[in-house]
Formats: sequence, C-alpha cells, structure tokens
Amino acid sequence: MTTTIKLIGINKAQVTKAFAKKAVIFGTEEYKLWREFKQDFPEAEMVTKSIKRNPNKKTNRNMTYDRMTKFIDAQKNSEELMSEFEHQKKIAQIAPSPYHAIVAWFIKKFSDTEDFKTAFEIEDNKDAADADSEDFETVETF
Repeated sequence: MTTTIKLIGINKAQVTKAFAKKAVIFGTEEYKLWREFKQDFPEAEMVTKSIKRNPNKKTNRNMTYDRMTKFIDAQKNSEELMSEFEHQKKIAQIAPSPYHAIVAWFIKKFSDTEDFKTAFEIEDNKDAADADSEDFETVETF
C-alpha cells in the first residue's frame, strides 16, 4: 500500500480511508508518518478522499433467477417464455458468467425491465418494514 499524504490548500491533508484508519493506531507506520507531517504542518486536518459515484449508473439489483421466474409467470405467454428461459439457462452454463448472460437475455427480451426492478424494490421495502415492525423480546440489563 502506498502511504501518501497530499497537501490541499493551507491546512488540509488528503489521505486514503485505509491510511486514516491506521493513522490513529499508535505505533503503525501511518501513525508515525502522520506525526511527522503534523510537525511540519501543525494546523493540518486529515481529510479522506472519496470516490466519485455515477448517480445514473444502471444496475441489475433485484434481478435474481427467482424474481425473473415470477416476472415471466405473470406474462400472457408464460409457458413459452419459461421454456425459453430454461433453455437460456442451459446455454449460459458454458458462458464465463452464466448469471450475466441470463440477465442480458432477460433485458433484451423484456424491454420493461425498469417496471420489473421497481416492482421488486417496492416488495423489498415492504419486507424491510415488516421486519422492523416485528416484536422483540425486552431484556433488562442491570
């Protein structure tokens, strides 16, 4: 791991999250390096760098085989689609990533996959709410 401290402005030092975690542990190399840096720049404040996230990134969250099967069962020609789905699963076994091959087929076959994802996200939120509302046994501590 490279341990670098990048000075930003007058009193900010940019470090990685891993460096920041180790810098607070007495005796580590990162701790020693940070103490040396603080001697040169006593007003310096440690700031961790963050990775830029793409807010428009499309993910295949919630696209499990079980949920794809449920979605196909809800279609008008479900028997035909289900046999095609099973055939695609057999073909995908030789692919480097069978799951991704199936997801690619599913997205190509059903253009309304956004509705699919939204429907199952709503279902997940309901499941999470139900789990939160379950009664838990109260334990007294002394």
